[in-house]
Amino acid sequence: MAGRTISAYTDDVTAQRVATLAKMEDRSTGQIAAAALRLYTNLPTEARQALRQLEAMESPEVLEGFHRAMTRLLLNAVFDSAHRRLMAQMPAAEYDTEDAILTEANRLASTH
Repeated sequence: MAGRTISAYTDDVTAQRVATLAKMEDRSTGQIAAAALRLYTNLPTEARQALRQLEAMESPEVLEGFHRAMTRLLLNAVFDSAHRRLMAQMPAAEYDTEDAILTEANRLASTH
């Protein structure tokens, strides 16, 4: 993908986190920075403003709570996406009894 190089200044702690993530994920620090920039720049204006306000005014505990909530949202989005793909692959059969559900579950379990 064609792109442009940009630079950014960050504190030592963040720079070390980026380096650590890059090594753990077998990616370059530029790839990590680009992913972070894509996420931030795709946020609506209101979300970016709220994030800046939190970073400027709140305690580390409040920010940690925000990070946990954001993590939950991302994991839920991944789950929802996987669920939609799985449901699209399921046959359109009716499973209106417990026996029908159990039979289909056994069939699926025996094929994998």
